[in-house]
Amino acid sequence: MSWAARRRSRFQPRCLIAALIIAGLTTGCGSRREAHRDGAAEGGRRTLEVWTPESGSRLQLVQRRADAFSAAHPGISVSLTVRDFGSYPAQLKLALASDSPPDVVIGNLGWSLDGPLIKAGLLRPLDAWAARYGWDKRFPDAARAQMRFTIDGRQFGRGAIFGIPYAADVIGWFYNVRKLAALGVSVPATLADLESSLETAKLAGEVPIMLGNKAQWPGLHLFYLVSADLASDREVNGIVFGDRAIQWTAPGFVQSIRKLANWNARGYIGAGANGLSPADALAKFAQGSGVFLPAGSWNVAELSAAMGDNVAFFLTPPMRAGDPRRATGSVGYGWHITAASRQPDLAAEFIDYMTRDEFAFELVAGGDISPLDLGERAPELPSRLAGDAYAAWQSVVSNGTLLPYLEFAAPNGAEVLYPTMQTMIAGRETPEQGLARIEESREEFLDSLQ
Repeated sequence: MSWAARRRSRFQPRCLIAALIIAGLTTGCGSRREAHRDGAAEGGRRTLEVWTPESGSRLQLVQRRADAFSAAHPGISVSLTVRDFGSYPAQLKLALASDSPPDVVIGNLGWSLDGPLIKAGLLRPLDAWAARYGWDKRFPDAARAQMRFTIDGRQFGRGAIFGIPYAADVIGWFYNVRKLAALGVSVPATLADLESSLETAKLAGEVPIMLGNKAQWPGLHLFYLVSADLASDREVNGIVFGDRAIQWTAPGFVQSIRKLANWNARGYIGAGANGLSPADALAKFAQGSGVFLPAGSWNVAELSAAMGDNVAFFLTPPMRAGDPRRATGSVGYGWHITAASRQPDLAAEFIDYMTRDEFAFELVAGGDISPLDLGERAPELPSRLAGDAYAAWQSVVSNGTLLPYLEFAAPNGAEVLYPTMQTMIAGRETPEQGLARIEESREEFLDSLQ
């Protein structure tokens, strides 16, 4: 996943954080610098140092599986260092460049994190282990390009395998079931139906779209839900994978922004959205404010716990009823072996253990999404909402209609992409003006890779 939702726009290094990392103050690692260098801990036990930004139920699952790995490997212990999403990228870069780097780390797809780390020579290519463990065949076609980078870190989507995913996500629409029924509206079957539903909700005095865009990246999520219909595969993939023949000023992107600006002008987006945090928008929706909430599948557990069967999920409907639905999503950020690890084979065994079917079964049983195709082996899902999200993911994977996150294309989304998206949706500048500025920034980045 890109740092989707909880993972975006907060990756600004802070002097205090940097000082703490340089001083070696890390959670769960203790003082093992010398032990790490030779891959052995005191008393003959070997310690595998692992970094993760996970939280909540995913972190609990990672911890359980890590403990099980240690139990199955006498003499091996796994030490987890946990960092919050906001500070993780800056701290990870410092840790990998230190004299006591971890062995295994969670990265993030594209140029959001993996690209700079690979370009700096801090991560290992995994092809040899991929062949040994079958990682190159374990995941769906939609996942494979997202797992690859050229060795020099200059091209995303081809080259060596670097990250092995373990969880997936997809962007769609959560909706209040009772509110939609009270409006006399069915779940939209086409984009026109969705727009009609928004108008009906507005006329009834409801907030059609609950959006918290203070962090600016949620506006990009809303853009994805429109561009899934209006932008072509060639336009989206061209931006993400560095095709200079495709630009942000392409017609599909212009049309998408124009539609969102129109929705905003018509009052479909809740007033004050740019001053509302994503967490507050989620809470307001859970408490009954708003008909639709544009967001990612990682919110399933929280919304299901708060709303029960009064919340459901669908992907943006197509232009023509019956056509396959397209959606932005990813196989999620993956496990990496660091270049400095002196026990890469053990690290690879750990990664294999953490991405097997057993992990996927537990993940799905908890209401999350796995990138593995479990088919009829899938466990019983814990809620209606989890079933909706799981079915949505399966549909885009089986139809080949999963689209990558556009911010995978460059590492400076918080500086250019997110705020410009916000101003265009608000109507403070035209789609042509804003998209030209985003494209200029992208071209400068691509030039820097030469």
